[in-house]
Amino acid sequence: MDVRNENGIVTITLDKKTASSIAENLTELDGEIRNGARALTSVLQQAVYELENEFRQPPHAFDEHAPRQPSIED
Repeated sequence: MDVRNENGIVTITLDKKTASSIAENLTELDGEIRNGARALTSVLQQAVYELENEFRQPPHAFDEHAPRQPSIED
């Protein structure tokens, strides 16, 4: 974990395993934590999800160069 404070902006860098562990632990304490901790949990869960999800939109997905589905009509 790396914590930096530059001009009043705090940046925390975590690896995926640490972020996931913190989010899981905070989720278990959901009834005992405040809104700030819940927001942190949500951010960490989203970050872990985005690290695991490798989907990228293919090029030309929605323009005139988009690949066409095969047609049964000639």
